[in-house]
Amino acid sequence: KDTDILVALGLVVGSSQRFDEAGQFFDRALAIKPGLLDARLGKVRLAIWQGDTPRARLAVDGVLATAPDNVEALNLDGRIALLEADYTRAGQSFRRALALEPRNAEALVGIGDVRRAEGDDEAARQAYGQALAIEPGSADIEQRLSVPPPRKWRLDLGSEVSDLTNGLGDWTDSSAGLAYRLSPRTTISGHTRLATRFGHTDLQMEGRIDQAFTPVFSAYAVAAVTPDADFLARYSIGAGASWQVVAPAKAFGPLSLNIDARYDDFADTSVTSIQPWIQGYVLDGRLGLSARWVHAQDDIGTRADGYVLRADLAVTPRFNVFAGYADAPEIDDGALVPTRTVFGGISFDVSDPLTLRASIAHEERPTFDRNIFGLGLTARF
Repeated sequence: KDTDILVALGLVVGSSQRFDEAGQFFDRALAIKPGLLDARLGKVRLAIWQGDTPRARLAVDGVLATAPDNVEALNLDGRIALLEADYTRAGQSFRRALALEPRNAEALVGIGDVRRAEGDDEAARQAYGQALAIEPGSADIEQRLSVPPPRKWRLDLGSEVSDLTNGLGDWTDSSAGLAYRLSPRTTISGHTRLATRFGHTDLQMEGRIDQAFTPVFSAYAVAAVTPDADFLARYSIGAGASWQVVAPAKAFGPLSLNIDARYDDFADTSVTSIQPWIQGYVLDGRLGLSARWVHAQDDIGTRADGYVLRADLAVTPRFNVFAGYADAPEIDDGALVPTRTVFGGISFDVSDPLTLRASIAHEERPTFDRNIFGLGLTARF
């Protein structure tokens, strides 16, 4: 019946991910002393450990209603606000805790986390350094300081060569893209594509913006133009969104619902395509599975539907493979061509900033088959 020991046991077993047992210890302490602050704070931490942010928010709000100046509750409030991506509230809670207890290392670490989430890595390191001065040798703080500054630029280069049957020769398709992360939530990018088909060459230029509105919802918009187009769209506009409906949990990774939409204007026609798809992860996030439905329609009402199935496997932390099958319409010079494709590939992280890729695909069309070989790289700096 020693509530201090019960709360301590709850924290110990909870941090070891024995969540049900931890909850029982906190409940036993509350049964002995209803409203016991330490036990209520323990249940807040338990909800955070379990990834139940709404329950953690409700619990910490209840604690702050009766103990608005409790430093531990303020730190937990800031931690929950970080999970909610409410950086304003998180910063306010951590600063208030620090004002009440100027040598509170947890509050300083929280302020550093807020600054890092907002994209100010230098200010984050200053806060971590102050926290480490209070708690020398803290592995948690040292780990944060060891994280390299974020790389805001990304360069993508790729090239494909297609071998066509029936003596139709080769196609080539090369691309270069450069992206810049304006903030942890916003990325802008530009992309060029140089494609050759049957003696004609098209150069396409594309701009895109990606925005994460919350930790679970993001969207993008894209626009492209092809001057003097021979076979690519003269211009294109598109948009898409992704919503994580299930958070990662033990062996199962996140599950997301996604949609892509695009309008392509060609010299003689226009095509609208919509592609809703679902993606989920298993095996502790190492295996990703996705299924995509493809619907396309041109301006005279011709419609085509199909699907794409894909699996991605992280064989090692640096080596990944993917494979898939598609039975979906290909938009070729404004025509909706029924196409069946088997594809696969690999990627290898040579170092943290450099990734190499290779892919292969076999495509069957009504008039010819196409074998596609691709190489590419991604550099972050």
